[in-house]
Amino acid sequence: MAVREASMGQLGTVEETGRRAATTQRSRVGPGPAKVGLRATATLLQKGDIVGRYTVQNLSAGGALLTGAKDVIKASPCRLLLQLPSGESLTVGAHVRRRAVAGDVVALAVGFRHLSPQSEDRIQDAVLQLLDESYRRRHPAVLVVDASEAVRLSVASQLHALGCRVVPCEAPLSAMRVLEDPNEHVTAIVVRDAPGASPGPELLDWVAETYDRVRPILLVEDRSSDPSVGHLGVQRCLPEHLSAVLS
Repeated sequence: MAVREASMGQLGTVEETGRRAATTQRSRVGPGPAKVGLRATATLLQKGDIVGRYTVQNLSAGGALLTGAKDVIKASPCRLLLQLPSGESLTVGAHVRRRAVAGDVVALAVGFRHLSPQSEDRIQDAVLQLLDESYRRRHPAVLVVDASEAVRLSVASQLHALGCRVVPCEAPLSAMRVLEDPNEHVTAIVVRDAPGASPGPELLDWVAETYDRVRPILLVEDRSSDPSVGHLGVQRCLPEHLSAVLS
């Protein structure tokens, strides 16, 4: 297949080139690729020789948008060694559908050939995982920790009204697992202070001492409440004021 070329003046910036190349790819190979922080690379081979290593900008089961410093041989089939963020490398047959050069950067829109169902699953899983991670980074979670499901649901309802992403936890151990998850992003943890409540306020002491990035919030029953929380980083508030505290 002939490969169309474009000059710097015709295509403008590499970013614009990428948008046009992605549009071309969507129109020819089905669903468009999702643009996220892929953290993926591709080694491109033609005629058995390594051409270069490229950054994967966009990716779908139908193709990819690559940027790098090495140009390719016109209209020659290629193979890509895709290094996804997790798992083993994936080798796929491909062909360049469009290319553009801007300065010392080459943008390539490539289509995949004859992907096996397993390879499609690998690519789709990688994109979905990274979309989920991207969403979590942009929407940090608020942990609501309480043994009572009714309390968790009530507090979560308040937070959802604010647009917060809520992770309910029945026990401190569950909350600790979320806090220690490298793929999770937590902005606050909410615990109530009430007779017989579990967990107790001491969980917030530990959070305040261990995680600078997490706001520990204690829901108190009334203004005269004097919970035994020693850490100054723990913020106390009435349940009806929780929205104001987190907004």
